[in-house]
Amino acid sequence: MWIRQACAALAVSLLFGVPSRAGSLPDGFVYLKDYVPDIRQEIRYAGRKNFMRKRLPGYNAGECVLTEAAAKALGKVQNTAVSKGYSLVVFDCYRPQSAVDAMVAWVAAGKGTDPAYFPNVSRSQLIRQGYIGARSSHARGSTVDVGLDSLASARPPSEANRVCARSDRGTIDFGTPFDCFDPASRTDSDAVSKTAQAYRRDLVALMRKGGFRNYPGEWWHFTLTKEPFPGRSFNFAIDRR
Repeated sequence: MWIRQACAALAVSLLFGVPSRAGSLPDGFVYLKDYVPDIRQEIRYAGRKNFMRKRLPGYNAGECVLTEAAAKALGKVQNTAVSKGYSLVVFDCYRPQSAVDAMVAWVAAGKGTDPAYFPNVSRSQLIRQGYIGARSSHARGSTVDVGLDSLASARPPSEANRVCARSDRGTIDFGTPFDCFDPASRTDSDAVSKTAQAYRRDLVALMRKGGFRNYPGEWWHFTLTKEPFPGRSFNFAIDRR
């Protein structure tokens, strides 16, 4: 009996890409740290520093998981960034579909604004206005939310964010922090300083050279142009190794 059960479990694992043990990944996925260990990781949905203020389903570890193709491409971006005096900082990578579903349910369950994350848009409108989607490119494994850190001993002076009353400490100031759901977070927004606009252009240029395209609604959001799983969404957990 146990042999038949084990075989059935293995078949399900192979069919749906479910890892067979904690810390293992489906074929085609890797831990970014194994490929580019010098990229700083601040995986926000693995903790409480995010717009839902709690750890999201599937984030059992604060690890960046990506498709192997995306990880290799991001390594090339990092090399170029370092040569220009920057380093990449990743805030989110692969996102389990269960986390996406939790975001959608959270939007439907409340209303009002939050000065730290969505000061000018009601929570109930975040999906309608395109800040949160029922289908996310992150669930395909080749999308990354990323910023830049300066390698210089002295950081550039920080500007005061006009919206979203918080900052991403230890990163260059892009005018709005990661996951600031506001029009000012649009990549080409002129509501931020000239310096922040220049940093956004630098980031887009670096990522484009590495094969990533930007989502214009969020300066931090990039997807590998030649992603290996364009029509799929995955739901395996990010486990501690």
